[in-house]
Amino acid sequence: MEDSTMMEASQGLFEEHSFTIIPNGLSEDSLDKLREQIAAEHGTIIPFDPSIGRIDRLEEITYIVSETSDFPDYYRALDLMIHVVKPTWVTASLSIHKMKNPRTYSPDPALFMSDVVICCGDIPTGDKEAIEGGVVAMGGQIAPSLSKQVTHLIALDLIDERCQLAISKRLQLMIVLPHWFDDCLKVGRRISERPYTLPDPEILNLVNTKAPIPAARTSQQIREATSPDPINDPVLPTLSAHLEPPRAIKAFAGKNVKLSEDLSMSNKLRGIIAGMIKAGGGDVVAKTDLADIFVCTYRYGDDYIKTSQDGKDVGNLSWLYYLITHNVWTNPMRRMMHYPRPKNGIPGFEEYKISISSYTGEARVYLENLVKATGAEFTKTFKQDNTHLITAHKNSEKCEAATEWGVMVLNHLWLEESYAKCKMMPTTGARYTYFPPRTNLGEVLGHTELDRDAVEKMYFSKARKAIKAAKATTQPNGVPASSVPASRINSDAPARSSPVADKAKRTKAVDDVKTPLASRSFNKENQTPGSRGAKDRALVKMHDAAPDIAKFEKEMKRKGGVIHGGRRRADDEVEDQPKQSKSRDSTASKRSIDEVEDDDETEEDVTDVPSKSKRAKKDKLAPIKFRMLVSKDERWTNNDEKASKEKARLREMGLFITDDFKKVDLLCAPKPVRTKKFVAALACAPTLVSTTYLDYALKNNKLPLPEKHFLDAKDFEDANGFRMDEAMDRAKQNKHRLLKDWTIFCTQNVAGGFDTYKEIIEANGGKCAMWKGRTTSITASKRSKNLATEESQNQKEDEGDVLYLISDPDKKDFANWVKFRELAKKHDMIPRIVKTEWILSVAMSQYVHWKDDWELIEEGVKAGK
Repeated sequence: MEDSTMMEASQGLFEEHSFTIIPNGLSEDSLDKLREQIAAEHGTIIPFDPSIGRIDRLEEITYIVSETSDFPDYYRALDLMIHVVKPTWVTASLSIHKMKNPRTYSPDPALFMSDVVICCGDIPTGDKEAIEGGVVAMGGQIAPSLSKQVTHLIALDLIDERCQLAISKRLQLMIVLPHWFDDCLKVGRRISERPYTLPDPEILNLVNTKAPIPAARTSQQIREATSPDPINDPVLPTLSAHLEPPRAIKAFAGKNVKLSEDLSMSNKLRGIIAGMIKAGGGDVVAKTDLADIFVCTYRYGDDYIKTSQDGKDVGNLSWLYYLITHNVWTNPMRRMMHYPRPKNGIPGFEEYKISISSYTGEARVYLENLVKATGAEFTKTFKQDNTHLITAHKNSEKCEAATEWGVMVLNHLWLEESYAKCKMMPTTGARYTYFPPRTNLGEVLGHTELDRDAVEKMYFSKARKAIKAAKATTQPNGVPASSVPASRINSDAPARSSPVADKAKRTKAVDDVKTPLASRSFNKENQTPGSRGAKDRALVKMHDAAPDIAKFEKEMKRKGGVIHGGRRRADDEVEDQPKQSKSRDSTASKRSIDEVEDDDETEEDVTDVPSKSKRAKKDKLAPIKFRMLVSKDERWTNNDEKASKEKARLREMGLFITDDFKKVDLLCAPKPVRTKKFVAALACAPTLVSTTYLDYALKNNKLPLPEKHFLDAKDFEDANGFRMDEAMDRAKQNKHRLLKDWTIFCTQNVAGGFDTYKEIIEANGGKCAMWKGRTTSITASKRSKNLATEESQNQKEDEGDVLYLISDPDKKDFANWVKFRELAKKHDMIPRIVKTEWILSVAMSQYVHWKDDWELIEEGVKAGK
């Protein structure tokens, strides 16, 4: 064994392996060090020639060392099964004298955890395994113990031993909640750790839930790539020849460039650009066959198809300007706005009107151009007839209006990935509707690259020749034999027309084929003389797409269509939960006013747009005076039309009806009720008003004074032993912090539902964890006794060392109770199993108090008490 090891060492770790180092992003010292390390382990180095910009003898190379995937031979290397690794792979392999897994050191942007090394603290085993597996799958690494290489420590609080060790050793790492990784996985991008960083993570601080979310820095991925049509002329690099970095990949050295006729520029500008290309060592040619680079505006025409099929570089004018300015090659498909755009947009987007929110500066310009490139209509102001709102987060007036109007709210990933994959992605995708708390998604803008396979299949696949031949077959009157665009036939994008049966006679190969026809179809297409073989092959391809088209058409026929499908639940009840009808939630009703106040710094003031009924009167929205939450009022039940009209009238008066119980000024109900929304909204310290407030406003077309319509709570107060007006005074003192630092457990199937109590507890600043009777790492600890805190949070009666479990008086839960008591005692806390009445009373009275009747014990349950 020793002889074998010594022989391996003498041969060198990189024996029989050849390397090429891509110099971009590396200093001369780093390059020299890498060469020395590889040579010392007997590796063969094939030099990279910057003047050529391509890798020589690519087939002989086993490893390419590069900081980025943005070099000309990247995809060709992948096709040849050549490993592309970051420079850190070399040093990591040498440190253990064993070649590390190259995948965890890949510069592939899809592996967004590639720079992450995690170490998990004292978290549940199941969560730990899921996080570690996910990190590895996304290109990251895991460390069983703390070391200087660890970048992220996953923990639930700083009490964790590893957290204390990391702090005492002053390790340069981030201590984050497990939620950070969950949210990264949900959106498929590495998002900011800031809201998840211990000791005071923003996502758990409900006081700042509505505080402004910090603006995102301009993403490096969209710099100089915000528009397909550059506004300013390109500028030559200012470095003189002797100062120019020798490691740069030359953009035009030895390259012939063909400028397409569809570029909108004068002969003078063409001459200037040609001179700049020649200054970079290239030339401008007139024939496509001679070109190495083709620059055009649209994915259209024989020149575009041929150069793309030949594997040559194809980009737009914005990409060409980037190459001229930086004299460094970059992949045109890496940035959305560097590649020619589709001439007719993405199928299906032509019917959409899209607005954006919470993006500013270059990010806003980029998204505006991306919307236009898809073929949709971009609107600077958000109106009632918009179909989609693209936003970086949901803390904005536009998002509230979108919820009320029933407009689909999505993040920019839906727009980017639809454009990248050349088809409309389903809006039901969870990652497109998810907004991580306290996070501005603008920070990951532009991280999506165009899907090379999808673009090829849609626009220049060699298999399209048969379809092109079929399209060339014409009728006697000159009409094309098939009016279905080739792009539709050869893609899995949904067609916009229904499949219809072809009644004409066909050959056996296509007999009784149902063919999707466009709206301008012609009944006599099969009477066309000419090449039937090519046409039949095209029809077979259309037949293959028919099932997908039929499914899409079926989806479109659903009430509300694709983007407005689905019903919202009615008010969730804690007690007395009758089944509600299938009417839409009132928040989805349409307002009669067509605009919303602008919330972005670059948008114009809102203008009035007449509704479909063409009303002459066009009133601007009044500023929101009150945000009202309504509970247990039956006036709008089963009557969407009435709800729509009356809520629109109330909004015009300045009263916004909302279901968001985290921000409420007025809480309206016929009497104090125990619904989830009512109880949770009390933490906002709203003014409690009776339903007569709405009666007066709708009758007199003006808002009355709230104090004239106070909610009558006398019977409720007598039954529960506290006054509602005093409770609201305490709520003002508490500021959503009544249960701050509390962790309360709740059984899964408790009456009213776990989520109901979770939201009530979180609205008051606490944490709620589901208890299933399983061994877990406790996330609660003894609450410190502080006189000032007790006064401000009304916690005088809190013992501090009591751990609560909300449950039902059910014998089936006895086993769970025993496990819970064991857990509490293990952590030196007093277990207390309580009825739901306890948390409802605490939340509604807004102070911590206790009654023995609320405690659950086995003997009492057995006795039926």
